[in-house]
Amino acid sequence: MRELMELLCDYLTLDHRLTCGQRLSPAQHARWLALQGALPGTGNAPGPGPSNERTDDGVRVELTAHGRFDGARLMGVSRDGLRLRLRQPLALGTRTLVRVVVGRTEYVYPCVVAWCDGHVMGVCFDGRPERAAVLGEVSGEWQSPLKLETGWGVPAACGLA
Repeated sequence: MRELMELLCDYLTLDHRLTCGQRLSPAQHARWLALQGALPGTGNAPGPGPSNERTDDGVRVELTAHGRFDGARLMGVSRDGLRLRLRQPLALGTRTLVRVVVGRTEYVYPCVVAWCDGHVMGVCFDGRPERAAVLGEVSGEWQSPLKLETGWGVPAACGLA
């Protein structure tokens, strides 16, 4: 899984630079072409999986959803997006951040929801990913509701729940 996330993060970082009109060095361009050939993709988020796909398959990930952080299962990966299974999928067009922690490395992919079917949804990548070392213990911080406060007084209401 670590190798796949590394390849995906490298590809998306180089692809983002191209999308922004930045030039790649010859070595970077060669790497981008090699990764484009190595990672599957059709230009769209991965479609629905096989009908016999189990609900407990996939790797546990987290994403921003419904005014909080929520857990999901990563069921499919392509160079264009991810297929996720979660309790309450997001609406089409919703922007979200998908967080994948592998070992001591965290990957955060900005995405937008491309399709939903029951508890499964496809997201397309939408921007430059972030990769960072996890310095402390991995906690449940991402699992907890967002605590939106105005700075004083009563916490702000979040009508997204």
